[in-house]
Amino acid sequence: MEMESITCFQYRLRNLACDGDILELLKALNERCGGQWVYSVRQDYEVYPDTPELSEAFFYPEWWKRGPVKAAFPGIQEFSWEGGSSFHFIHSSMTLGGEVRHLLQIRGEETFTEEDHVLLDYACLLSWYTRDLPAASEGISAIMRQSYEGIRPAAVLDGVFPEDGYGIVLLERGDKGILKQQGYLGYRLHRSFRKSLRYCFLDETHLLLFVFTDNVMKVTEQLEGIIGIGDDDMIMGISGRYRASEMDQALGEARHAAEVGNLTDTDRRVFFHSELGIFRILEYPKPGSPVNRILEQMTDKLMEYPKEKRDALSDTMCCFVQNHFNYQKTADAMYAHVNTIRYRISLMENLWGCDLQREEDRLLFEVVSRLLPLWMKETGYE
Repeated sequence: MEMESITCFQYRLRNLACDGDILELLKALNERCGGQWVYSVRQDYEVYPDTPELSEAFFYPEWWKRGPVKAAFPGIQEFSWEGGSSFHFIHSSMTLGGEVRHLLQIRGEETFTEEDHVLLDYACLLSWYTRDLPAASEGISAIMRQSYEGIRPAAVLDGVFPEDGYGIVLLERGDKGILKQQGYLGYRLHRSFRKSLRYCFLDETHLLLFVFTDNVMKVTEQLEGIIGIGDDDMIMGISGRYRASEMDQALGEARHAAEVGNLTDTDRRVFFHSELGIFRILEYPKPGSPVNRILEQMTDKLMEYPKEKRDALSDTMCCFVQNHFNYQKTADAMYAHVNTIRYRISLMENLWGCDLQREEDRLLFEVVSRLLPLWMKETGYE
């Protein structure tokens, strides 16, 4: 079958671009020129064919070796990289309203033809028509950022988000800069989950996700593989299941789980909001909450004592609650005389205006025993 002329093919590309069908446009370019084609806007990538997976090298320009520029195509750069496997690619970009859009053709050892350059240059110009990807990316990020701050989305367009799903917040607590690799991670998330997941990099330490799944544990395992989470690098907070219109609730729960998990347990990486116990009903460590104000008042009074004494009082309180307000068991656990324990507890009752004979004050003591060590750690009172 005779190949259509380049003019006819360009006309077909134009129609595909006007329809906003990015994948069909990349598919047509692949069928005509071979190789792998990539269209990227911000953190979003469309790739055809999708295998093999893009090398991590594409997301680190400092690894690229630049080739000569052809005089007829000054907007196209040719690069190569050798490491693990050899490949080279040609790259064109266009800036529209401050937004950079990239189109790449990737090959192995084959050389690029003049037609490759012509079609790459033309297809990059056509990217002006393909508004869907950048528009969707911008809308997704805006909705997820607002939801993370507790603002319910005014409207969630059909097809942009999964109908329902789980909110997930990843918080990087190490210094490896894992979430700085936004381009590469965005590509891998898109490749692995397609339309069942939407994401937003809040900054270089927070990644927000909303994912549709019937097996959220499997998703956590996939995310650990994609992001390369180490033992102490990342905290993952996971909400209950919510509709997309309730994303503020989903990301709020996930944020709460991640923040509490970061304070309470340095050995775990995944925290479900449903497993937080009493922390589910306490807005902690949310600044300005009633719980925080109480803790601040109590801590200020404790700070009147030297560090050694306030540590002894804090430890005694926690142990006393753990032993169900039993003086003798607390003394045994702390290798102290029972009268020492009575003295310390009496001191704290007077300090905080509590009476542990009252059920309400016992409950307050129990809550504070859970929160005070975390509060002191978070605020630097230690």
